[in-house]
Amino acid sequence: MEYKREKFLRIFINSSLNFRNIFKYLFLITFMEMNQEIELLHNFERDSKWFHEHTDEIRNKGFVSKFVAIKNNRVVSSDINIDVLINSLEEGGENLAYVFIEFVHPKGTIMIL
Repeated sequence: MEYKREKFLRIFINSSLNFRNIFKYLFLITFMEMNQEIELLHNFERDSKWFHEHTDEIRNKGFVSKFVAIKNNRVVSSDINIDVLINSLEEGGENLAYVFIEFVHPKGTIMIL
C-alpha cells in the first residue's frame, strides 16, 4: 500500500486534482487496505481451524515434533527447526504474513500455560 500512497502523492503534486477527488482517492486506498487486512485475518483463522481439525491426520503423515507451515488448508512445508522452515518459505517466495505456522506436538502432550 505504501506504493499506492507514493503514486498518489506524485499524482497530487503533478496535477490539479480538487480536494474532493483527493479525499475519494484516499478513502479508496484506506478501504482497500482494510479489506486486505480482513482477508488476511480470515485466511489465518481458516488455516488455524484446519490445522486444529486435522492435527491427528497431520501427525499420521509424519509431522510429529515439527513445525508445519499451512496455507490454503494444506501443509506447504515443515521442519524441526523453525528458522530453517522460515528461510525455506522465504526462499520459495512465500509471504510469511499469509502462512500459518504451528508446532505439531506428540499425541497426549499436555500444555501448561
